[in-house]
Amino acid sequence: MRIKLGIPLSLGEIAVATGGRLLTQKDKLINFISTDTRELMYGDLFIAIQGVKFDGENFVKEAKEKGAFALSSSPENADILHEKSSSALLSLAEYYSKTLPFILYNIGITGSVGKSTTKEFLKIILSQKFNTHASSGNYNNEIGMPMSMLSAPKESQILLMEMGMNHSGEIGRLSKCLHPNFGLITNIGTAHIGNLGSREKIASAKLEICDGMEDGVLFVPYDEPLLQGVKNKITFSHNNPCADFSLTNEAGPGLTVLIKGKKCINVDFAPLGEHHRKCLISALAIAITSGLSEEEIRKGVCLISDDNIRQKRIFRENYTFYTDFYNSSYESVSALIRTASELVQGKNKSIVLGDILELGNMSREIHFNVGKMLNPDDFNFLFLFGKEVELTGLSAIENGFPKERIFYNNDLSSPQKTAEQIRTNCSLGETIFMKASRGIKLERILECFEKRKEKNE
Repeated sequence: MRIKLGIPLSLGEIAVATGGRLLTQKDKLINFISTDTRELMYGDLFIAIQGVKFDGENFVKEAKEKGAFALSSSPENADILHEKSSSALLSLAEYYSKTLPFILYNIGITGSVGKSTTKEFLKIILSQKFNTHASSGNYNNEIGMPMSMLSAPKESQILLMEMGMNHSGEIGRLSKCLHPNFGLITNIGTAHIGNLGSREKIASAKLEICDGMEDGVLFVPYDEPLLQGVKNKITFSHNNPCADFSLTNEAGPGLTVLIKGKKCINVDFAPLGEHHRKCLISALAIAITSGLSEEEIRKGVCLISDDNIRQKRIFRENYTFYTDFYNSSYESVSALIRTASELVQGKNKSIVLGDILELGNMSREIHFNVGKMLNPDDFNFLFLFGKEVELTGLSAIENGFPKERIFYNNDLSSPQKTAEQIRTNCSLGETIFMKASRGIKLERILECFEKRKEKNE
């Protein structure tokens, strides 16, 4: 990953900010920082990140040969000597954010489901009033988030960062880097429950977003029991008017934002589905609290489209695919099933489900519970790609889904088998929904289908 600093920093300044020892010229200005020697260019600063599956220290010599400076634990090659590069990166991003002269709010978003979509919605809405710099894509870990912060332009007024985690302690470190004025927990689900052990521990890990807050405000879902005890919180709900911020569409087309149960703003919102409304109201809660006017809110919401959501509509051959290849959990699969019923009425649709990863000893139970949600009156066929989802098929059969309409493929090296199952059984024009954890690489199935040759594709 290589980024351009919004404000150049000297090597001396970087050494002080990170707590490293400067071994070279202190006045040399750095404009680009990289953690990957494949992207490195002359004069960049290479930070030798040490991760679980990689060690940047092995590439310091290569970085020096390319004419880069190095922050490293290697005395013979370092320009800035530092024992722990990952903590150095977080410290540097923390320092850099404090040099930005126009910052009004730092905003951190975490949660089991919906982080990226909520971030994209909020970025669009906040940009109607503020110069908003948001983390890119899914850059939400201890490398991606600080690198996103370091790329913030000088004129930025808001830093909007997504915070992800696999283990406890990670969000706490990110929060102490960002120091959010506003923190948002989208929900508490079962993603990474294999690493943390329970939803209670997941909630505790998500609440680490408060660790770096200094008189900040935390936004939480109203109906989440595990967050009921949080003090000084602002609540949101897509359908419960008891929350501080909620939505209703009782007035007809469009949505109405309620503040403490009272009608406030009418908005036109394009994406369908309960999941997207949940993301919208959490974003609106922060945007309204930030001081946006009704007109700015309306304009921002109108600009949100299907291009801003993870779920993509893709045309291939004779089918329409709705895809989400990034990550998966019980909650996100549930949301997809509900969205499918809203988007496509009747049974002219099927679904492809792959394994949900990182569930630990709860994997069998969760995959079995997914099958209980599959209504044979909603889907023509169920295609299962992976090993654990075989339990989903067994559960679906127990709940009335005809076994002759379920197709299995437990060979992850053979996505073409599932593609042929789809071609053989699905009708022309059928809509097919697809969902699995990122590690399953479900997009390989889609790659087996040729693009539809249409002028308006």
